[in-house]
Amino acid sequence: MEANRAQADYWASPAGLKWIEHEHALDTAMAGMLHMMLDTADIATTDRIIDIGCGTGASTLEAAQRTRNGKVLGVDISDPLLARAASRAKAMGLQNASFLLADAQTHDFSAQPFDLLVSRLGMSFFSDTVAALNNLSNALNDHGKMIFVCWASVVKNPWFDIPKKAAEERLGAQPKGNPDAPGPTAFQDCDRVADLMTRAGLSNIEARPVDILLTPPGGVAGAARAASKVGPAARIMKAYSGTEADEAAIESAVMLAFEKFSGGDTIQVPAVVNLFSCSR
Repeated sequence: MEANRAQADYWASPAGLKWIEHEHALDTAMAGMLHMMLDTADIATTDRIIDIGCGTGASTLEAAQRTRNGKVLGVDISDPLLARAASRAKAMGLQNASFLLADAQTHDFSAQPFDLLVSRLGMSFFSDTVAALNNLSNALNDHGKMIFVCWASVVKNPWFDIPKKAAEERLGAQPKGNPDAPGPTAFQDCDRVADLMTRAGLSNIEARPVDILLTPPGGVAGAARAASKVGPAARIMKAYSGTEADEAAIESAVMLAFEKFSGGDTIQVPAVVNLFSCSR
């Protein structure tokens, strides 16, 4: 896993493990995004599917339910997240979902080619995207296709932008970084990613933004809690060694700003994701 050692370390760290702690809130918030991606993939009941960056398994489990006579392999670089995914599959009694700890940029998947590759937010973390896409194209059969979804920019996503501004007001500016560096919003530029896909030898490339709604549970308070615990606010908290008081103040500010998205007990946060598709 040397190619993406930093990612392996991050997703096994306390920051990465927040995805287990807040799994229900995050999966519920992103349900619309996942269903949109899998609807676009038009899964057949016999498809062999590989799910890249499966995390705690929501995307793998949903895909497995859609291809009852097929198989789904969830791949991730984090052992703790995969252990959680496997336990969820077992609890649901899903016989056609399995999981593999691997660096998808370098692992050889070619022994049993897949019909379909899907990924909910897992493709924008590779140290060498062209190498990863090239390797993953070799995981597909001759008619195989890829469908994956990634975040658009922070400024187009209140889920990120509001907590970021709240954290910056409390602690200071987010340290500057390369917007194309591996991370949640590294695929914010559709044209740049389409070019990387072309360089990897993929065909029938489509890349477009899609407006969706995030539907976190627990009303405004639940949404503010989840949005503050992962993403830019969490990174700013870490950079400035924020305290529990800082965390509470940021969450309170986010809650106030999220009120405009509330409809009583429910909340719908507008979001933009980029949807990518291609053939081998």
